[in-house]
Amino acid sequence: MKQLLARLNDIGFEKSRRALAALSLSLFISLYLMVSLNPPPGWGPAFLALTTCYLVAFLAVAAEWFWGRWFAAGLGWSGVMVSVFALIMMGWSPPLAIYGGLHGIVVLALLGKKMAARYDMQEAWRTRYGMDEFGVARLRKTVTRASASLPSLILWALGPKQPGQGMALAAATIGTMLLAAAGVRGVIRMRSWGVLALASSFVGISLLGCESLSFYGADRLWSQFGGLPGAATASTLLGIGTTLSAVLLGLAVLPFVGPALRFIRRPR
Repeated sequence: MKQLLARLNDIGFEKSRRALAALSLSLFISLYLMVSLNPPPGWGPAFLALTTCYLVAFLAVAAEWFWGRWFAAGLGWSGVMVSVFALIMMGWSPPLAIYGGLHGIVVLALLGKKMAARYDMQEAWRTRYGMDEFGVARLRKTVTRASASLPSLILWALGPKQPGQGMALAAATIGTMLLAAAGVRGVIRMRSWGVLALASSFVGISLLGCESLSFYGADRLWSQFGGLPGAATASTLLGIGTTLSAVLLGLAVLPFVGPALRFIRRPR
């Protein structure tokens, strides 16, 4: 593993790898946009939000914004983890393998020190915000983990609800998702409220949990992607994705817990 990582660090072709990652992201933009134009009942907003999420990652990678590598890698890891869980639970399926492979391309294409030099090691933003190596590493972990939670969080919040579920519950799930999205933006802009927003989103999804999960029409949704198994298995998988989102949000906040406690305990 160390030898593999060392080789990845020495790989050049940064522009080609950036183009490859952007191409993979663009495929998901096209896929989710087409599905959102003719979605299964109730799934339109979720797929439109996924389209927006991947579009942001595409623009950030193509424009070489300092946080673009982290954000896109987070989406990549999300897709890889979902694909692995799905293949374990449902057995071999070419659509799921392709889904995970395309996300894996995003992760692999953006690895390495030379690629990092084009993004997070840019001198301008580090000077502007006064970031040292430890600060950059802390921010990278937070943005990557938080962005990895977004796809499952979007499906959890914007997916169709069962008949009888109240508007208050739906509003709470959407609010939790918006807090996570705002938190990512706030952390990227070096705002303290960004960490608080991520922490609030973590609390929200932990409290609501599967009580607000409703995969009404999940059988029709999954049947459009290669005839995969029906609602029971899909609901289980999407429930795992939601749990994974909660874990990732908690891990995203974790790097800032120590500094926050030290600031609170600091003599006045």
